[in-house]
Amino acid sequence: MHSFVAEATDTPGYLAHPIPEPVLPDNFYRADRTLQRLLRRYFPNQPEEWAWAKDFLTEWGGVCAQQVEPLIATADKNGPTLRQFDRRGDRVDELIFHPAYHEISRLAYSNGLAGMSNGPGFRGRQAPTSQLVKFAAMYLFTQADGSISCPVSMTDILTRVLKMYASPALLDRYLSGLTTLDYDRLLTGAMFMTEKTGGSDVGATTTVAVPKEEWWELSGDKWFCSNAGADLILTLARPEGAAPGTRGLGLFLVPKILPDGSRNSYEINRLKDKLGTRAMASGEITFRQTKAYLIEPLERGFVMMMEMVNGTRLHSGVAGAANLRRAVLEATLHGRERKSFGRPLIEQPLFADQLADLVVDSDASTALFLEAAYRLDQSDRRQTTEAKVLSRLLIALLKGYATDHGVKAAQKALEMRGGNGYIEDWPNARLLRDSLVQIIWEGGINMVAFEVLRTLERENAWPLYAAALQNELARIQSPGLTTPVNSLKICIELVGREVERLLAQPRATQEIVAPHLAEAMASLYAAVLLIANANESLTAQDQAARRDLESARRYYTRFLQPLLENLKRPANAGSVDELLGNVVPAE
Repeated sequence: MHSFVAEATDTPGYLAHPIPEPVLPDNFYRADRTLQRLLRRYFPNQPEEWAWAKDFLTEWGGVCAQQVEPLIATADKNGPTLRQFDRRGDRVDELIFHPAYHEISRLAYSNGLAGMSNGPGFRGRQAPTSQLVKFAAMYLFTQADGSISCPVSMTDILTRVLKMYASPALLDRYLSGLTTLDYDRLLTGAMFMTEKTGGSDVGATTTVAVPKEEWWELSGDKWFCSNAGADLILTLARPEGAAPGTRGLGLFLVPKILPDGSRNSYEINRLKDKLGTRAMASGEITFRQTKAYLIEPLERGFVMMMEMVNGTRLHSGVAGAANLRRAVLEATLHGRERKSFGRPLIEQPLFADQLADLVVDSDASTALFLEAAYRLDQSDRRQTTEAKVLSRLLIALLKGYATDHGVKAAQKALEMRGGNGYIEDWPNARLLRDSLVQIIWEGGINMVAFEVLRTLERENAWPLYAAALQNELARIQSPGLTTPVNSLKICIELVGREVERLLAQPRATQEIVAPHLAEAMASLYAAVLLIANANESLTAQDQAARRDLESARRYYTRFLQPLLENLKRPANAGSVDELLGNVVPAE
């Protein structure tokens, strides 16, 4: 990591500038030794695989720090514009982006972020790249960019879903454009699902689908459409006469350009004036007899779309972990050089204590996203019900935990920089704005908590979760870790009893407790991963062993224990009717 001392001269009496000018690391991967150690755990006895991953991520970490980071502030301040009509009055709905947007996009796609896991050939590899390595690369990218990572992630997962469910004819037509590393040939993807009737209540979808000879035609409005100018769109619509709710929804692929070269018949009504992710276009779309391909079978439309949601949830969780890491970088760099009351901030007890909490929370989120990505790889390889359930559960836990803690970390880093953090000249304001949307995308904290509840209740996920943690703890052999290992075993038993108790409660109680349970389960999994990492550092006599052990100990004390205590509190502290009924007097 670069030093970033304030400039001074030899002029007598000249003082260094009181506001430090931090210099970020010139390589986000090389500077993140915790990421390196956590990632290496997934390559036992695979020296060639590990060497390939390390070389790629080292190179990509330099690109993110040296090329992406300098561009994103410009792209953020010069967001897209919508040109709806050409000079003859014909509808064109053209999105115009600043060159910085295109340069960042070119770097992301040409380095395989959307293509490497969806086909062979990336950097000479015969097989598709693992989800584990791909999401580690996304983690590095999102530390710099919180906007363009959205179109990249949707292109990646749309391609994954098409490979799972689309016909050979559709794959033959579109797969090469979705996975190409050539930005000028690229097809980007999107998911248009939200309507005015609600974002999470997908069953209330009103868009109608009518079958024709070669196509289906869609008519209806989509209310929040990120990557509004995408070349290919996955969307849900209800065929005429189909059942209500999610069971009556079909999944459709909408191309922007039809095979004959003409533009498809949908309109971008306007772009959203968003709080964050301002470099990326989100809009409101109207389908007007828009031509679409049905992804069969018709009755499985919602289930297939949930594969898209699940994948983009993992992307959001990784972005949350990246927000935490960037918050740690900003707060650390500022704290080392900013002096207050005669000492650097990082030498002052309260600042140092709060920064240490950010560091261990970042460690936990990094460990959790790597595990979620690894479990997705395992699910793809094994194709067993158990592997798929555990993967979905971990993705939901990660999404809720990391996006929430990423926002809190961005806010704390802003506070640590003080008034300058609130000013757009510094990165903190943008980092906070961009982090907030990750909570909302693909279901907020409450919705992913309900997904955790559903997997526990309907898919018996608890034994799979508990077995994964117990297996991790069973591999820990360091004599000095017997006490923390036993403590974590007790925690697993405690949470298991709480799960059993909760599933016997009325639905209202389950919903109230679900977010607290989900956060505790995420934290418990992270705590186990951190002590396992400390064990490996101790076994290898790594110089970071003491540091990793302290991280695991502090995380257990500062994060896991309070969450477990919170689970023991009554779910209902009394009636809410009196409180809510009098907020605004009834007419």
